[in-house]
Amino acid sequence: MNTKIFLSAMLLAGGVALTTSCSDFLEAEDKSNVQSDAYFVTEQGFEDLSTTPYYKLRALYGDNDSPKMFCSGTDLYAQGRSGYASAPLSTYRDLTPDNTDVLNFYKACYDGIQQCNTVIHYAESGAAGDNVAKRVDEAKALKAYYYYLLTQQFGSVPVSDDYIASAVTSFPRLPQKDVYEYLIGILEGVVQNNILPMEDHTGRISMRAVYNFLAKVYLAYAWDTNTTANVDGTNVQVTDRSNFAKAAAYADKAINGQTPSMSFSDMWNVANEDNNDILFAIKYTRGISGQDEIETGNQQQAQFGNYYNDVPLTKYTTSQFPASEKLIYLFEPGDERYEGTFMVEQAEDYMNYYLTGLTPDTKIRYYFPAWYEDLSKVTEYNSSAANHEETNVYSSSDPCVYVKVTVNKRTGKITYSTATQRYSTSRTATEQSMVVRKFDDYEATRTTTKPVSFHDIVLAHLTETYLLAAEAYYMAGDEPTSLARLNVVRERSNATKLNSYAEYVRHYSDGTANSYNNGSGIANVPYETNLDPVDVILDERARELCGEYYRWMDLRRTKRLITYNVKYNAGINSADDMKGVDGQYKWFRPFPQDEINLNEAIDNSDQTPGYV
Repeated sequence: MNTKIFLSAMLLAGGVALTTSCSDFLEAEDKSNVQSDAYFVTEQGFEDLSTTPYYKLRALYGDNDSPKMFCSGTDLYAQGRSGYASAPLSTYRDLTPDNTDVLNFYKACYDGIQQCNTVIHYAESGAAGDNVAKRVDEAKALKAYYYYLLTQQFGSVPVSDDYIASAVTSFPRLPQKDVYEYLIGILEGVVQNNILPMEDHTGRISMRAVYNFLAKVYLAYAWDTNTTANVDGTNVQVTDRSNFAKAAAYADKAINGQTPSMSFSDMWNVANEDNNDILFAIKYTRGISGQDEIETGNQQQAQFGNYYNDVPLTKYTTSQFPASEKLIYLFEPGDERYEGTFMVEQAEDYMNYYLTGLTPDTKIRYYFPAWYEDLSKVTEYNSSAANHEETNVYSSSDPCVYVKVTVNKRTGKITYSTATQRYSTSRTATEQSMVVRKFDDYEATRTTTKPVSFHDIVLAHLTETYLLAAEAYYMAGDEPTSLARLNVVRERSNATKLNSYAEYVRHYSDGTANSYNNGSGIANVPYETNLDPVDVILDERARELCGEYYRWMDLRRTKRLITYNVKYNAGINSADDMKGVDGQYKWFRPFPQDEINLNEAIDNSDQTPGYV
């Protein structure tokens, strides 16, 4: 049987810890002292129960381990100063069915599914209240989402529709195609019922979120069942475009005729969390009575970058997932997402960027000019303002040009040293690499790597949906509409509008001084054009969705996982690194050995290729 389903069943036998409060319906409150059968059919009890599937999302997205399954082993994130967050997941070597991160992810998904089934069970048992039907459809949509995550990571997985109140030991793996069809049926049933609100900004599922989920599911379903390609992702052959067309149609339904209403930075600002561009988010609420605000938030703001400096309002990070060279070079001149994504000018007190703004009196400790800036003039930053005199300037190019500032503590004399250092040094050294700021919670009571952030974790938003539509329309054979959807995202951030996919330019580093603009202009920096439109869309997803939990699934879905890792992941030497002892490529995560040991319907012969 599934280990987490078994654990959840044990918990349910004695009552569960529910997740509700009068201040916020997703904050934890222990109600394990009540009798479940009697309580959960009352109106209040059922409302309490209905929040649990939402709360369980926090185990997947809210803690320090959350990015590992979504971001490790891709092209966008490099090794931090503390090493890899997970060396097996990042380099694919030593990734085995006994991997703890894989097991924990698997268990967390089934824990969420069990909670969804529990909501449905008590609804069918006669739960009272006017919102029972809505809560059931919410639970069904969330169950489909949990299964979507499972099938992206593991392919074929066990499926259960049942509320489990006692030990069950036999759950066979359902083929991936059947899992897709199962969860599509669930989501389309919710669409047919049409009882959820079109919009919701309280943390509950809306119809637009359901449409977004269906677009994701149909897109992955079409790639996995209706396409073939070479191992390197080339020569993609589409056998049936109808499911891509369905993905595009559902993406448009989620878009609902809306164009982005806010700038990139404003949409991500913690003060604007309930804005109309966000379709679904895991909600966190600060200030609830008795709540420990050092333990009950999330850690997303601390996960993408290296540690900064020791001052009262610093930026603490876990020193994992700093931006890779590939990601840095994707940002184009004029694109507001460079400064919207990264803290490009870091004040002496990091949070002053938000609390007071950068004024003429703000002392800037670090400055990270983009790769396309003229580095022959990099020292001019230090003389451009009094508050820049002591700024350490680190180019984001490779080789990494930097201006190191030294202040004589006795005399106050400032000296500058200009030199170059290799990418591998600058990307892992303390304070020398940019951090992702889009998730910053500047209202947090402490700056630490602990879960002190109450910034909502966004799982579906408008521009992400436009990019789903762009990919789906292209794969459905409608390139003009695909490009139009992509350009909505680009133009929101002041990136140049593309008249065709062929005119897109991807710059990159060749590891020499040619790789940065030293006064010669960016046209001399290495670049490539005439990329496959799917690669252009993936580049756009990298810029727009940096730090969000998509990249590994994006590369697996589009069959670029191997080729992108070989080209851009410093921990991968060749495609052979991504092969298992059975000679098969590791396109999915290993099926957890603990599950195989406990599940009577599965044995070692059912293990995923690459891990046998």
